[in-house]
Amino acid sequence: MSDSTDSKRSASLAILVAMTVLTLILWNMPFARIILTPLNIFVTTLHELGHAIFCLFTGGSVIGMTVVSDGHGHAGLTLCRGGMPWIWTQTGYLGTALFGSIFIVLGSKQERCKSLLMGLGALIGVSTLWFMLGAVFSHDALQGIYSVFWGLLSASALIYAGVKLGPTTRQFVVAFLSVITALDAVTSVIGLVLHSVGLSGTSDSFSDATIMAEMTGVPAVLWSLFWGAVSVGMLYGAVRWTYLRKAK
Repeated sequence: MSDSTDSKRSASLAILVAMTVLTLILWNMPFARIILTPLNIFVTTLHELGHAIFCLFTGGSVIGMTVVSDGHGHAGLTLCRGGMPWIWTQTGYLGTALFGSIFIVLGSKQERCKSLLMGLGALIGVSTLWFMLGAVFSHDALQGIYSVFWGLLSASALIYAGVKLGPTTRQFVVAFLSVITALDAVTSVIGLVLHSVGLSGTSDSFSDATIMAEMTGVPAVLWSLFWGAVSVGMLYGAVRWTYLRKAK
């Protein structure tokens, strides 16, 4: 039993490593920005969902969401009202890391990948019609329309992958999404640190860290570093729990 479990775990780890290498190759290819645009929007959607879900969980409401650039340094925005801002403001970056950790854990077994892809597609589809469509009327119509387009495209692609692809191919897809999400969780925080110390972004742009700084008086760069440390900890914990512990 232990040997069989270890063998399956080793195969899943090999897939994850292969997808990591592929992602790093794509990341440095010419025209990588064009190739990775759908994936960047996908992880932006996860970031914004982190805000939205915890806004709802803390008693607030979401009046709109975008997942496309607004030209002011924001890849997406979630317009929340009420709830506990000191919680849901933090769950964009931390939420992305949490999604990545879930993908790593669940994607280690082929039989879970179908449900994961279909469930994630359904979550993004519902969020598109509930939150992003709201942005058309409450924020910016054009950004809202673009966001709805990308949201429905992402949801359809994920559900299609869950239904039509074979078990091994589905696991490769989940591993790829795991790597993309984990890398974004780390690199985005690095960008946030640079923004917090004034080395990137426009003078009138704001970030989750600057919002937390205004609410708490704690410097934005410290919030950025804290989120980075927690994100790395979550991702390492997911890898350790899934692949590095001994099978019983």
